[in-house]
Amino acid sequence: MARSSGGVLCPSLLLCLCFLLVALAVRLKPCDLAGQLYILDVPKSELPLWLCIAEFESRFNTHAVGQANADGSRDYGLFQISDRFWCSPPNQTDYYAFNECNVNCTRLLSDDITMAVQCARVIRKQQGWTAWSVYGQYCNGTLDAAGIDECFQAGNETSTSITSCAESESELADCG
Repeated sequence: MARSSGGVLCPSLLLCLCFLLVALAVRLKPCDLAGQLYILDVPKSELPLWLCIAEFESRFNTHAVGQANADGSRDYGLFQISDRFWCSPPNQTDYYAFNECNVNCTRLLSDDITMAVQCARVIRKQQGWTAWSVYGQYCNGTLDAAGIDECFQAGNETSTSITSCAESESELADCG
């Protein structure tokens, strides 16, 4: 890494790296996320809820890392999964991390949302939707399932890939 003569990283290099990381972050479009969730066997009837949580937790950003919580823990990925209970933090922490999903938190920051969905399913099974703080205020009972249907209608750019991926298991490797 570039260092100044004092052995400290150059501020301009750090700034450039920060901008690069922001540029690499992927913000999914709602229909793209719906398609990926559907391919991962999330029932259509649940898609509005999953999308609502992803929207209000991370703004559909697969690489989101939340600011430190009061206990020093952080939340990771599309569904903002806590390193206090659900994933293993990438660095040493002052608190015990339970890692109930048996995954390193950095794996939740992938454009491949498979691990994030698997972990979110574990959380939901153990605590229900209320594990996400946004559920009560934004996602409980006010969701429009009709909007999801539009993602799967013929003529929608996303629906073509969703339909072709979901209809043929042999093509699943090419999808996602």
